[in-house]
Amino acid sequence: MAVSAATVRSHAASIRAGRRVKKVVTYGVLAFYLVVVLIPIYWMIRTSISENSTLYGVAIEFFPTKLTVAQYQAGIVRNHFLDFLGNTITVAFLTTLFTLIVAPLAAYSLSRLRYPGRGALARSILFVYLIPGSLIFIPIFILMQRIGLLNSLLSLILTYQTFAVPFCTWMLIGYFKGIPMELEEAALIDGCTRVGAMRRVLLPLAAPGLVAAAVFTFTLSWNEFLYALILISNNSAKTLPVGLSNLVRGDIYLFGPMMAGATMATVPVMILYMLAQRFVVAGLAAGAVKG
Repeated sequence: MAVSAATVRSHAASIRAGRRVKKVVTYGVLAFYLVVVLIPIYWMIRTSISENSTLYGVAIEFFPTKLTVAQYQAGIVRNHFLDFLGNTITVAFLTTLFTLIVAPLAAYSLSRLRYPGRGALARSILFVYLIPGSLIFIPIFILMQRIGLLNSLLSLILTYQTFAVPFCTWMLIGYFKGIPMELEEAALIDGCTRVGAMRRVLLPLAAPGLVAAAVFTFTLSWNEFLYALILISNNSAKTLPVGLSNLVRGDIYLFGPMMAGATMATVPVMILYMLAQRFVVAGLAAGAVKG
């Protein structure tokens, strides 16, 4: 039976209307979540550039009329934010460097070599990562005390390996399994050693996974609070998250310097994520479906 042109046009119009409604709903939901995410960030930055009279007054100004850098000056001069920031950068960078040395080697062994207990070892790495940090901070504190590393940045760098290496190893196992083994076998036939084949073939192809592992490790090391609070008591070795907690004195909250320090801690990580977003998504997706 023939279908009239009016019926076809009506059906096409209803399809277009449904697509428009779907698009409006999608963008509406995204806009809602964007506002939910951006308002706290805006309020943090707004507080860091506002005068104390507007922070502790009765009336709340969503858009401050008087801007100042006094909160940053107070944080840098009186609260040693730059020292804390330098310690945080040092710990995060060295933790990431050591993790990118250990995790790829472990992942290569578990994904490419054949030996007894390989599967159990791979699963145990994941189980180690799943252990809550609150259960092992006391043994780690005792260990660091006995080897004389308390109140040193090295204690944090070594401790952070306990959660960075297992996760990055597990993620890279999935990424390495997605790379054809024939490419390495060709390199071995051409005279490369296993280390040479890994360096020349596997690691360049696994660059997105390595970047994702680096960003993950850097971010967790940058934001970590529990171990930094327990292992470090000297102001000279404190990281920025712990240094910001010093601004809570009893029932007094120094919101201005605190938000200035939080802004200083947030901006570098936000820039890092914006630059490496594509690699992070690719690396995490590969590690999620392989293994």
